[in-house]
Amino acid sequence: MKLRDALTRKKIIIASSVLVVGLVVAGFFALRRPPRVAMDRYVPKDVLAYVEINNLADLIDGLTSTKAWRELAPVLGLSSQLRQVGFAADLIGRSGLGPDEAVVAGRAQYAIAITGIESKAGETEEGAYLHLKPDFALIIETHSNPETASRLVGERASLIAQRIYGESVVELSDDYRGSRLLVFHGPDATRQLVVSSTGSVIIVANQANAMKLCLDAIAGRAAALAEDSTLKRMRPEVGRDPSAFAYVTPSGIEKLVELWPVLIAGRGPVPEGISLFADLIEHISKQAGAGVLYSSEFGEGGVTETYLTVLRPQIAEALSQSLKSASQAGFASLGMIPRTIESLVLLNVEGAGELPERVLKQLSPNIDVVAGVALREFVISFREPYGLAPSDSVGDALGSEIAVVSFGDSQPSQPSQPRMMLLRVNDRSRIAPIVNRYLARKAARITAEQDTGIEVLVSSNEDRRAAAFVGDFLVLGTRDQIGTIIATQANRDGIDGDERLKQGLSTRPAEASIVSYRPRVEDAGKLLLGISKLMRVSDGSQELLDRDEARKAIDRLPPSISFTEFRSYGVYTQTHSAVGNFSSIASLIGSGE
Repeated sequence: MKLRDALTRKKIIIASSVLVVGLVVAGFFALRRPPRVAMDRYVPKDVLAYVEINNLADLIDGLTSTKAWRELAPVLGLSSQLRQVGFAADLIGRSGLGPDEAVVAGRAQYAIAITGIESKAGETEEGAYLHLKPDFALIIETHSNPETASRLVGERASLIAQRIYGESVVELSDDYRGSRLLVFHGPDATRQLVVSSTGSVIIVANQANAMKLCLDAIAGRAAALAEDSTLKRMRPEVGRDPSAFAYVTPSGIEKLVELWPVLIAGRGPVPEGISLFADLIEHISKQAGAGVLYSSEFGEGGVTETYLTVLRPQIAEALSQSLKSASQAGFASLGMIPRTIESLVLLNVEGAGELPERVLKQLSPNIDVVAGVALREFVISFREPYGLAPSDSVGDALGSEIAVVSFGDSQPSQPSQPRMMLLRVNDRSRIAPIVNRYLARKAARITAEQDTGIEVLVSSNEDRRAAAFVGDFLVLGTRDQIGTIIATQANRDGIDGDERLKQGLSTRPAEASIVSYRPRVEDAGKLLLGISKLMRVSDGSQELLDRDEARKAIDRLPPSISFTEFRSYGVYTQTHSAVGNFSSIASLIGSGE
């Protein structure tokens, strides 16, 4: 009897173990995500730009796990349950249990293809304006069967159109090579919404041509972006599996270059030398650029973004040699820079005094004559405001460290201040005559003032420029800015004591020539405020961010710090910040898009 009971228990244990293992295996396969597809196969090769998000649930989960969300969501009334949305969407997508819309949202991959940009420039009494309208298509790989994708288009497209255009919506139907297109518009027939499906893919476009280009790429009737050699070769450099990815093609770069001067002109007075810079960019971009790649990932309570501007090998090599990082020694200028600044850029390159001439020398043999002339004229115009004639050479009179500081509105007495510059000096006697020419520009008078034992030279020029040698640095800025620098050094209260900056600099790559730092970032607050408005828990009023509780929460967020390297294949920048470029969502919410 005992033997029989023991055998029975053994069989029960074995059967139970087999059942548990079977359930685990079945659950694994049942809850496994559908295999991802290469979304760039659905996008035409000649697009201007491409954006990809492989899983919306992961994106939501990442955003709600940031420190910005944890700090600001309670202040703005956002429910803590929203942090579970990503998990719930992922579970529904994996299991397939739920409404078709929810299952698709949990499983889908998304891509945006910008196929063109329509621009309209003009001028009113208030000044010049530029209206830009991108032609784009949103491509959704639903990972469902074709019948479900087609049914969702038929049932939901008209509801979306009614929300956009109201009761005046007009619905039309068209056919394009076997694909049914639903076309909606309001009183303005040029403002369209075009929806279609092919297989498991749903496409939503704002222009019929953008829709057709994507349908051709999916059907194999036209070359797809997946065939782009730069994209295939360089994509791994910005991360294997980022939360979001984007690519600007050479055609997209050319289009941006065409629009750039008009965009700058529309923002107010044209800065000195901007036309020469525009000419330089126009001539060099077609010869140098091969594309721009971008990725973003969540981690350590914030967002890490990577930018890679891919250049022709000769151009990339010339820049990497010209802008080679100096030693990893600390930045001495930080002890003089106050903590109340808006932003800071640190340049640490070998032979900084010869930098413009060295770039000219290295680049000129690799570009055509027209671009070479534009580059030379730009270098001359860049040097002129600093008192440097074409024949002047600073050489090794300057060290390797340059700091460019923006005070923003931190000094109420001067709400609009120019950027200030600190340059490490090796030989004051060679720099002093150049400083005098810089201050005396446009026949200005120079007066000398004393500030705690330091001589400050002040120009009568309308831009309030001044200069002083403070320690081992030449400081160029306004009189008030230089006074702040002197006081900060004397009080030993510089930004070098900022623990967050110290921690950021400790991760600086050895080859990083440029470091950018913003101690206080308002973008995170605007993003969370926009989401609170979208969720209808607030009216989106800026006053909500001005409350003490909100200001303190923003102060606790991680700063933005970037490192730029000039590599053999292009310019590589990595940025760590609270929310990164996801803050742009706030502007879309605010505009009602």
